[in-house]
Amino acid sequence: MKESIIYVLERPELRDPIFIEGLPGIGLVGKLAAEHLIQELDAVKFAELYSPHFMHQVLIKRNSVVELMKNEFYYWQNPDEEGRDIIIITGDQQVAPTDSPGHYEVVGKMLDFVQELGVREIITMGGYQVPELRGEPRVLAAVTHEELIDHYKAKLEGCETEVIWREDEGGAIVGAAGLLLGIGKLRSMFGISLLGESLGYIVDAKAAKAVLSAVTKILGIKVDMTALEERAKETEEILRKVQEMQRAMLEQSMPPAHEEEDRGYL
Repeated sequence: MKESIIYVLERPELRDPIFIEGLPGIGLVGKLAAEHLIQELDAVKFAELYSPHFMHQVLIKRNSVVELMKNEFYYWQNPDEEGRDIIIITGDQQVAPTDSPGHYEVVGKMLDFVQELGVREIITMGGYQVPELRGEPRVLAAVTHEELIDHYKAKLEGCETEVIWREDEGGAIVGAAGLLLGIGKLRSMFGISLLGESLGYIVDAKAAKAVLSAVTKILGIKVDMTALEERAKETEEILRKVQEMQRAMLEQSMPPAHEEEDRGYL
């Protein structure tokens, strides 16, 4: 295998589909959000992407069966005759950060495939690492074209998640979440990236729920968040224990307080 390959299991007829990406990354935010969306919509897998740019290993599944690492495409056909269909990609991993040509090759292959199915709009999901969290995680938004800001703001009106639109320059979106929009823009495609605030070192279901709340608001669909909310509670409990450990370690590292010596007076 010299380049990425897509095995097509079936080729659905889709109505003006929106392409949604949720691959592993910071806090597994995008992957969790994508998997929950697939589960709740009962989306159908229709293609698999394999690449020599993925980690050189196989995964051991149930009953000791091995499988190559892959990404998977799912589709959902909107029952509303005026609604748009959805294509979702998630999977085992992204390309290694040091393999820049590999990222471009894999993302290019994805875009080739979904363009053939009529995709014009892309939504990417992921995590945005922050040093600390205060309150509920917010979602950072970035778009392919400036005129889309008002378009997406209108769609996000009333969203329970706070969405941030930065006016200053700076920062970067690494991996598929960024390249799909950047390369897609060169192909006359458009879209938005939604990144949930996350500490990054835990599986962050709370950030995934925040991102998915924004995505479903844009899509105009309702999805049961119960399973993500339960997992988010587990995340909060893990965070609480980590913070307790950090406090305990900090207290142990501090020098003991000594009573001030009474030196008296001469």
